[in-house]
Amino acid sequence: MQVRVLESEAELAALAATWEELQSRAVIASVFSSFDWQYLWWRTYGKGQPLKLLVASVDGAPVGLLALYVHTVPMLRFPVRQLRFVGTGGDTYPDDLGPVLAPGHEAAAARALADAVMRLDGWDVLLLTDMNPACAFTAAIRTAAQGAGMALTAGRAERIAFATLPATWDAWLQSLHGDRRYRIKKIRKKLNAAHPATRFFVWTDPATLQQGIDRLIFLHHKRWKSINMPHGFNSPEYVGFHSAVMAALLARDRLRLYCLEVDGQVVAMYYFYKFRDAVYLMQSGFDPDFSDVKPGQVLLGYIVEHAIGEKHKVLDFLKGDHRYKDELATGERETLFLTAFRLRPGAFVYRLRRMILPALKARLRQAAARVRPPAQDKPPAQPAPPAAG
Repeated sequence: MQVRVLESEAELAALAATWEELQSRAVIASVFSSFDWQYLWWRTYGKGQPLKLLVASVDGAPVGLLALYVHTVPMLRFPVRQLRFVGTGGDTYPDDLGPVLAPGHEAAAARALADAVMRLDGWDVLLLTDMNPACAFTAAIRTAAQGAGMALTAGRAERIAFATLPATWDAWLQSLHGDRRYRIKKIRKKLNAAHPATRFFVWTDPATLQQGIDRLIFLHHKRWKSINMPHGFNSPEYVGFHSAVMAALLARDRLRLYCLEVDGQVVAMYYFYKFRDAVYLMQSGFDPDFSDVKPGQVLLGYIVEHAIGEKHKVLDFLKGDHRYKDELATGERETLFLTAFRLRPGAFVYRLRRMILPALKARLRQAAARVRPPAQDKPPAQPAPPAAG
């Protein structure tokens, strides 16, 4: 097995067909490790940063693809070079990252790619996150870093809730607690009674897709601004990237843009990815002016029904904690992170800034709290003198 290092966007683009073919056969894969996500992310966020695209091959045939890049961040006025997955960074936070590995070659390809990462020059800190624990590369990169004598930290990156889907809508309803099942039926019935022209649909027209994206962004902003909460779609890069990704994934039948229309206008939308036997929630939005009929919750019920109709087995909520996710979830999974440090000044500065100083400050606060004298009881306030007059 041999590993080549490619460093140009043109070389990444040239791998499009190979990447898709290899991923179609991979046992472990995600939409975030697809060529579309990786390439479009690089075009949006990667400009000006060193690309490190590792291609593991056997007899000239690729059996492993891993796209990394070096992101330099000033810390304490010192440049720290971080080696990260292509596809994460900027204002994007995907899950399930890692290489694409050919079936039957997973362990060997993972070891070869991990060893190649250790040989790469030009980085101080290896900053990998949101890795699938079942992927052979997750264990291989840890073993390689330990074998190279690097200090490292590793652990759970995210807790992710998901719902397993039965064969029928009725079976799913029966699997719920009685109160939850009653609420799902009640809110749908209430909305249809108040607005008989209600319609559920999936946006599938490429010619008008941008209109759907614009509506999603509008509803997303309106919903979160109404409660003064942080929200997405806040930068031109984020909007441009997701617009491009949605168009590319629609062409491959990997986009599910679910919509709820009331009296001729779309009042709720969910942005999902479809990949293999699962659908994955990315973003959502609804019009708070219709909150009395709970359009977001009604739409989510239709989504579950539609996903079951398409024979999907899992509705994955991806990262992010929300009450409705836990109410519908039947299980949870996790992703892992690994941070490894070379014996270089940049790695020391990173550890000092991100780990040592925060820990020291926390200890100082705890020590100060222990030695702080107890608060003295204040004497009762004296009544004010009567006003003149």
